[in-house]
Amino acid sequence: MVREVPCSGKMEGQYLLHALEGGVRGLCVVACPKGECRLAQGNYRAEVRIGTLRRLLTEIGLEPQRIELLHASPDGPFEQFEGMVRDAVERFCALGESPIRAET
Repeated sequence: MVREVPCSGKMEGQYLLHALEGGVRGLCVVACPKGECRLAQGNYRAEVRIGTLRRLLTEIGLEPQRIELLHASPDGPFEQFEGMVRDAVERFCALGESPIRAET
């Protein structure tokens, strides 16, 4: 599943945690390359939020590797971006099923 937001810095941690509760194996947030954010400091904010979420996952006993931040330029070659995402998906799959899932 892909959700597009105007800026990675606008991604709220609670929504990422809800996705983990829903049973996803991992989350990949894509931000502008460092130093090239189109909206001032959005990629810096995303980096801080991802770091906070990783620490939280560690505290509750989950692998912090279930959340990744990728930096990619919208003007870059698609193959490079595709490779980054595929690598992240492989790492998520290697972690196995999510040990948490909201009761339905």
